[in-house]
Amino acid sequence: MQHFDPEIVQSLESGLQERFHQRSDFLCKHVVIAGEKFKAYYFRTLVNLPKTLSILNQIGIDRKNDLKWNSIHSMEVDAPVSLNELYNHLLRGKLILLGQEGFVTVIEPEHAELSRPVMSPNSENPLQSAFDAFTEDLDTNIGLIRKKMISDQLVIETRSVGSQSIKKIALVYLKGTTLPEVIESVEKKLEENAHHELTTVRDLTQILGHPKFTLIPTYISSELPEETVQNLLNGKVVILMDQFSFAFAFPAIVSDLWSTTLDVQYPLLFQQFLRTIRGASLLLSVTLPGLYVVLNSVNPELLRIQLAITVAKSREGVPYPSLIEALLVLLLLELIVEATIRLPKNIGPTITMIGGILLGQAIVQAKLVSNLLIIILVASAISNFALTSYMNAVGVRLYKYVVLVVSSIFGIWGLEAALVWVILYFASLTTCTVPYLSWSVKGKTADE
Repeated sequence: MQHFDPEIVQSLESGLQERFHQRSDFLCKHVVIAGEKFKAYYFRTLVNLPKTLSILNQIGIDRKNDLKWNSIHSMEVDAPVSLNELYNHLLRGKLILLGQEGFVTVIEPEHAELSRPVMSPNSENPLQSAFDAFTEDLDTNIGLIRKKMISDQLVIETRSVGSQSIKKIALVYLKGTTLPEVIESVEKKLEENAHHELTTVRDLTQILGHPKFTLIPTYISSELPEETVQNLLNGKVVILMDQFSFAFAFPAIVSDLWSTTLDVQYPLLFQQFLRTIRGASLLLSVTLPGLYVVLNSVNPELLRIQLAITVAKSREGVPYPSLIEALLVLLLLELIVEATIRLPKNIGPTITMIGGILLGQAIVQAKLVSNLLIIILVASAISNFALTSYMNAVGVRLYKYVVLVVSSIFGIWGLEAALVWVILYFASLTTCTVPYLSWSVKGKTADE
């Protein structure tokens, strides 16, 4: 609370009305609180004014003893010092009260119900883990993390990013576990690019200075608080965005392709088995399409004569080269995957399953592709989605086309060169001062 000269208060009123007069949800109302008259400025889409006034009237105001609502946990009084700060307070959903004798205060009101409650995750399937998921409310997400990690070493820094559209973010890390150079790198980029607009995840990676074009994501996204806590324990920095129901852990390393933080819930032998399966699926999803073209068209001499004859018979009647054949089926598989994502959940899986079966059977009977290719590419697609996250799978989906084309031109040597190149590419990546081929952000195995 502050008391200003009445002329200053009048200029504040005119400034607010001039700035927001074209906003239909911006209101100015005359209200009475404990017998005192005030002008209330607020956005009706963000503030629940009747509920706020009811609480304030129950508390009451004693002008001699200042405001007595400090004892209410949902109320906080802040003193504005400039018109720009008043603008920012309004846009963040605060309530501004202007009273007599230059009385000005900004109140944290009861907000309109705009966020959903904590629910089960929609895009991830946790096993042997809690079934709560992040929501769009930043404070709720921070509370979920604090509830699961009771530690005085947990550091949470709140920042605002953007100039036209201000976005509130939270920087979370575990002091003493996260490397200081990683924290310094993230904080430096956030400070340098605080004026950049932040509306999408790509904006966030650009603010942090990550490469614009990359085959693999430089972060780990999750809607599970349990997985986010494990990322913090593994030495990563987590960024939460307001009105975004995912947490982003930085930096990502190569082991994140086949290992998840929730693997620690399983016995050690089972954990290593799962990670071995995922590592094998990574190799198969990249190499199987290219290997089919190599052994079928470019270097069939690598096969035993009996197997080479079987492969050749499977393509009997197919009118075009194996490269075109493979690209055709891969394109159909990509269409099925995208249709599954875009269609409504109640009909999507049924339609795509029936369409895939009927289309696969018809295309083989029409002698447009071989039976062996259908088996190879379906195995490649299944292996692709055995990886730890959808974002990791997207990079592998893209790179297998590169492997396929190079293999069709240079044969087995092209396939080997493509695998060597991707390893060199991984070795050249550095995110938040951490090389991508690091085994752990903490410098040791995170699970031990």
